Amino acid sequence: MPVSPVPPSGGPLPVRYSVETRWLHWLTAVMVLVQFAFGETWGFMPRGTVVRVGMIMTHTSVGVLLAATFLTRIVWAVTGGRAIRFPVRTPLDHVARMVHWLLYVMLGAEIVLGYMLRWSRGRPVVAFGVPINSPFADMGVGVQRVFGECHHWLAWGLIVVAAFHAMAAIYHAVICHDGVLQRMMPPRRQAG
Repeated sequence: MPVSPVPPSGGPLPVRYSVETRWLHWLTAVMVLVQFAFGETWGFMPRGTVVRVGMIMTHTSVGVLLAATFLTRIVWAVTGGRAIRFPVRTPLDHVARMVHWLLYVMLGAEIVLGYMLRWSRGRPVVAFGVPINSPFADMGVGVQRVFGECHHWLAWGLIVVAAFHAMAAIYHAVICHDGVLQRMMPPRRQAG
């Protein structure tokens, strides 16, 4: 009978999420960071410049990809998607589960607000040169400002909650040595 390797903590080996789940997670994380970086920096570029327009167009295109990835994640989660179901035993388990749900709700709302910000002007969302026409007429500057402010501040909230999520994963890896972070990482290659 082969002996299973044991991590340095002496505990059980981490159970990994499926490759698809890990790809969806990291793809979402990268796109959220790109979206935030572009959304927070294009204001420093002069209006009408190629760089600023390019950043806005990239933000919109990546936003559509993010929406598609988010919907794929929802379908994947609802259909089972070879997800790992962990028992909720401690108050921290409850907090972790609530934070995951909060991230889903915040990201979904942020995506909707992005579309509504653009559509409230009566303009299409243009992704990779393809327009997604607005189902609404121009809603006026007041409504546009509300969508813009909500989109901006929810982005900051999402980044803060995601940062806590990342810090918790690092805490599990560095302090607890319990394999939580490894669940979302690819397996290490064996030497030789």
